[in-house]
Amino acid sequence: MTQNAELYPWLQAPWQQWQRLQQRLGHAYLFAAPHGIGIERFVSQVAQTLLCDQHTACGQCSGCHLFSSGQHPDFFHLALQEEKKEISVDQVRELVYKLNETSHQGGYRVAWVEGPEYLNQSAFNALLKTLEEPGERTLFILSTHQLARLPATIVSRCQKLSFAAPDLKTAQAWLQQQNPQADEALVKRALRLNWGAPIEAQNWIAAGGFEQDAEWKTALKQMQSGQKTVSQLVEQWLKWADPLQVFDYFYQWSVAAVRQANYQAESGFSREQVQNWLRFQQACLKAKQNWQANANKQLVLEALCFEWLQIQQSGESLNSVFAERASFI
Repeated sequence: MTQNAELYPWLQAPWQQWQRLQQRLGHAYLFAAPHGIGIERFVSQVAQTLLCDQHTACGQCSGCHLFSSGQHPDFFHLALQEEKKEISVDQVRELVYKLNETSHQGGYRVAWVEGPEYLNQSAFNALLKTLEEPGERTLFILSTHQLARLPATIVSRCQKLSFAAPDLKTAQAWLQQQNPQADEALVKRALRLNWGAPIEAQNWIAAGGFEQDAEWKTALKQMQSGQKTVSQLVEQWLKWADPLQVFDYFYQWSVAAVRQANYQAESGFSREQVQNWLRFQQACLKAKQNWQANANKQLVLEALCFEWLQIQQSGESLNSVFAERASFI
């Protein structure tokens, strides 16, 4: 089997697996993948291959031209609409209505449901019925970053293909190739701050994330020295395009602190300090959850900053407010 040059290196092995599955193609597949590894490109390649006149994603036939231009009449994409919190039953019904029509090109009809975890209950039920009785030569592709949120009834009706994030060596090599001007430290930092997801790391570098990272580090020094208040810095961070990244910066700070304590035998850090850093890791995760649950964003960030300051100023064991049922409304 040949590799697909359009796919990222870490998606080549799953592509080979998919090609074997095509020998006896089912009607519904569930692709479960971490965020930021390019599963969208994989789905696109699968769909184009099925809709290609030669079934090879040749890029030259009418099917490929229609697909590349986003106008193929037998390809349907169902996803969360902008500024919406869920995929509605009306969206699913519209998809089902279109799938009941005759194929325009006489071949497969491909329906991509991106983020099925966002389907509301009525939409889940409507999709489930269609998955139980799919039309002839109709292929459903469901792609998710949150497999645990999907009902077992949906999962059981699909053949599952799981994707893993690339190992650090592979991700680092690819990212270095995309950014030959970047040094190794920057590439590693980009991957750590983006949880090992190379596509997200690449977007971070392209957007000048290293400048924001440097700004955050400067802010910590200003906060610790008293040059700026916690409120002033939080207001500054809230103006970022993606303020949520502050939590990842703090989390990675705690990871680095624990790593330093564990790998430097003469670091002099006490057991209480290491425990505080571990508690702070959990606080970062809890704070991020509170933020995403529509808590008062300024209060959440300020509380996290004050905990960070406490850790810097005291060697005693500290309790985290995020370990309690604190209110940040």
